[in-house]
Amino acid sequence: MQKTNLAWALVIFGGIVECFWVSGLKYANSFALYIFTGLGILISFCCMLYAMKRIEVSVAYAVFVGIGTAGVVLSEIFFFHEPFSLLKVILIAVLLFGVIGLKFTSKEYDDDFVKEVSKDLGLDELEQTRTDR
Repeated sequence: MQKTNLAWALVIFGGIVECFWVSGLKYANSFALYIFTGLGILISFCCMLYAMKRIEVSVAYAVFVGIGTAGVVLSEIFFFHEPFSLLKVILIAVLLFGVIGLKFTSKEYDDDFVKEVSKDLGLDELEQTRTDR
């Protein structure tokens, strides 16, 4: 259960980081800002890769993208002065309720399944190589 909570925390953190790098794609105008944007992409997707080992891929991805979508739309309105639209806010609320509903209906993977898939994909060998260093 504790690892599943960590996985959900990583999905949420990755979604929040996604909000920053997506805005970074639009507003970056220097090499340093492009590097930060790339770093954000790397961090958010690494969070997702780890999280998807513990929770359903479809649900984790929907939550990740839902947080990113809602966050980017709201940040555009509040920080970058995009025109406010009540319809957008209502649709974001519907999206967030759907994302929360998906989280509550998700299933946890048991360790045997994760180990089996990791072995089939060769991920356990990569992990072993990384820990041997």
